[in-house]
Amino acid sequence: MATKQRIVYGATSEWGTDGSTWADIPECKGIAVPDDEVEYQDATHLKSPNGYREYIPGLKDAGQITVPCGYSSDAYEDAAGYRDNNTLVYFQTTMPLETGQSSGDVFTYQGYVNPKLETNEVGDIISMNLVVRVSGGATFTKGTAAE
Repeated sequence: MATKQRIVYGATSEWGTDGSTWADIPECKGIAVPDDEVEYQDATHLKSPNGYREYIPGLKDAGQITVPCGYSSDAYEDAAGYRDNNTLVYFQTTMPLETGQSSGDVFTYQGYVNPKLETNEVGDIISMNLVVRVSGGATFTKGTAAE
């Protein structure tokens, strides 16, 4: 079977403030999707079998991610405004088409954004990262199969 792997080029990274209206993140260079971590609680008791600790799953945390971008004054202004106004921003990442798909896989999530300029040297492209503290979890929607 031939591989279905593909490069990131062609993906889209979008943002918005209502979860239904999307705009491309200006000069976005890559994708970032939250990765859930489960906090496990120690449930060991006096009769735990064979002296082993026992655990139960606790809360999940989608953590913090970084969306790499080239610097633009519009993107910085928007992101700084979201940060300064404590705006919960919606994000949507759409993957490039996989062989046999008519629409790409989509990941959606929400978070609080903070723009961070990278340290750059003479001759470098000015880079910026959108650091997102994810609130809640990500939703995955599998792309549709080509007919």
